[in-house]
Amino acid sequence: MKQIKNIVVVGGGTAGWATALNFLNRTVDTKITVVASKEIPVIGVGESTTGQMTDLINLKGGRIELDEQEFLEKTGSTFKIGILHQDWNNIGEYFTSPLGDEYRNNIGYPSYNYDYNRIYHVANKLPLRDLTSQHMLENKLPLMYIGENDPYKFVMQGHSGRVSFQPNHIAYHLDTYKTGQFLKEKLLEHPDVNYIDDIVVDGSLDDKGYLQDIKTKKGLSIRGDLYVDCSGFKRVLIDKLFDNKFISYQNELLCNRALPFHLENTDDTQINNYTKVTAKKYGWLWDIPLQNRKGMGYVYCDEFTTPEKAQEEIEKDLGVKITPQNDIKFNAGRLDKFWCKNVLSAGLSSAFIEPLEATSIHLTLIQINHFLQNFFTHRMEFNKDLIERYNKDMTLVWDDIKDFIVLHYNSKRKDSDFWIEASAEKRKSKNLKSKLKLWKKRMPRVVDYKGNLNDNFYHMGNSLWMQILMGMDLLDSEIALDELKDFKIYEDADRDYNLRKEFTNHALTISLKNNDFFKHELKNYNMYKKILG
Repeated sequence: MKQIKNIVVVGGGTAGWATALNFLNRTVDTKITVVASKEIPVIGVGESTTGQMTDLINLKGGRIELDEQEFLEKTGSTFKIGILHQDWNNIGEYFTSPLGDEYRNNIGYPSYNYDYNRIYHVANKLPLRDLTSQHMLENKLPLMYIGENDPYKFVMQGHSGRVSFQPNHIAYHLDTYKTGQFLKEKLLEHPDVNYIDDIVVDGSLDDKGYLQDIKTKKGLSIRGDLYVDCSGFKRVLIDKLFDNKFISYQNELLCNRALPFHLENTDDTQINNYTKVTAKKYGWLWDIPLQNRKGMGYVYCDEFTTPEKAQEEIEKDLGVKITPQNDIKFNAGRLDKFWCKNVLSAGLSSAFIEPLEATSIHLTLIQINHFLQNFFTHRMEFNKDLIERYNKDMTLVWDDIKDFIVLHYNSKRKDSDFWIEASAEKRKSKNLKSKLKLWKKRMPRVVDYKGNLNDNFYHMGNSLWMQILMGMDLLDSEIALDELKDFKIYEDADRDYNLRKEFTNHALTISLKNNDFFKHELKNYNMYKKILG
């Protein structure tokens, strides 16, 4: 049985420093060493996150606490409330997918997590208009000024004045370089964190196959009790030192290349509170708003176009010349093993799908959280059964989320060879085909997802799936209507719909505009009282 005192994180950037912060705040009496090099550039093109990153920044009770206002000010990050999908099902159409569940089954029938709210929308062929977060995508934030006589003051638990009403997880849009530097600066203020500016080139295993030290370019030998590989696609520990293999998703997801670039904001730029993803001829374009610029990029398949033609396509569509920051090649897929002996992997070292739905940082944090909450002890036994259980969990996570991403390509578009191939039936896994077949007979439910009991530990539950299914027009309104009537809850759903709509219409009148917050109110952010809706 090994006592875990020294944890070595290999790799910097957002993934490495976020992992170090997680270990620092969720363990006690451990020393954290981060080995990363300034020689390896980090391009801060802009990245979208989920509520997992918000939770990390706002975590209280650990060995170090961060100030969210300072984080926003120093990194130029913005809030993200959801995603706007443009042209995915048909050119000229869009749909939105707000973050978080934001529904309450107040009657508890047929189960307490039965989402009659969204099913009501399907039954009546309605877009998601009664959800507060949905309306906030009109570039409002749930930051409000509540008057003493406000009719909905009771919803805010009796508070008046500045109030932050957060009925769901709000996420961030990040400059990944600035975020990594912010986390690094804060972590290095703590005496239990050490930073070594170097490049890991090798490692040596003991006679039982455990990693006993890592070797660096400068000739250092660094020892730890537990190692976390955050070295990205290089996978310098988890892949190179152990019997591991890469499981490709290439037959299901065709995109394999990305062209990232920046567009600077002007005085009249609308800073959106959503990530915009626009389906293009050979893939899709991300648009991530930061306080001073947009981080953008074209994710495409190089079997159907070239980097030069991809750039030409984007420049023609946007009407501006762009300067690509990089030419990123990737192969969607995952490792067979995410934990080998005394080495964990996180982030790109484990797997990569594509940037759609902000899965990269989300799963970096989920992997480490799951390990720390369910497997870690200070007197840790690197037990084979534990390791196999963790690897099985992570396999289910990545495979499920891969299916979720594939769902986005279940499109009616046939305007290019890419869309014909990307939406082909052969791209769907057996599991995804089974789900889609089931959902032709009844509405999606929580039980349909692997490892999911109300809310699976990787927080990709029924709500997000339903929103994509609704946006891609894959659910039958007649089945939804019959289901609500069979359960005799249609009237309840109708009443909730109208009550929510009334509250939302009022909330919008007293909510801050996104641009106004970042221009005038960011300095007052800590004055807002956070209310759980």
